[in-house]
Amino acid sequence: MAGSPLDERLRIFRPLPDASKLASQLFLESFGAAFPVPREGSLPIPTPPSAWRQYVATYRWPAGAEETVGFCNWIRYRDVYLQGGMCVRRTFYRHMPREHFRELQQRGGLAQMMMAAAERELNDCVAWFGFCGDPKALAVDLRAGYVKTSLPYIIVKWFNPPPEAERQRLIEDVAKVGPF
Repeated sequence: MAGSPLDERLRIFRPLPDASKLASQLFLESFGAAFPVPREGSLPIPTPPSAWRQYVATYRWPAGAEETVGFCNWIRYRDVYLQGGMCVRRTFYRHMPREHFRELQQRGGLAQMMMAAAERELNDCVAWFGFCGDPKALAVDLRAGYVKTSLPYIIVKWFNPPPEAERQRLIEDVAKVGPF
């Protein structure tokens, strides 16, 4: 649907070096926590700033103001990405023009669209992993291609799936990271 009325107002992109200037307030409102600024030591695995990929969605309202309405973070860990911090502004859907809302619904919603945009660039891996305990977020993740694993909260989206024994080893390895 490129070139649609929604695409003229909605932009999903990866700001460099990170998304803190655009998404800190949204992240705080969504999670009640400080923004995940790319840095070493943020998880019990290596997390150099060069391993971080952050995506933002901005929307230009009919009056002309642009607002950050979505954010998500991916951290490269060996041959996988760890996805976390997905958030969408709570009031976004309520206030947008009806035709944009309908198109967003048809396209799976903003979170799913953000994952699709990131997938075009972050497919150089074996898989994406998520740590998800929220039923609504899980429904979106499953629509976007994730599957549940045998471990609680750990979900995976395979890109280049290895043999089954290696898949299980990867799942267990990622589970040791804890929430991300």
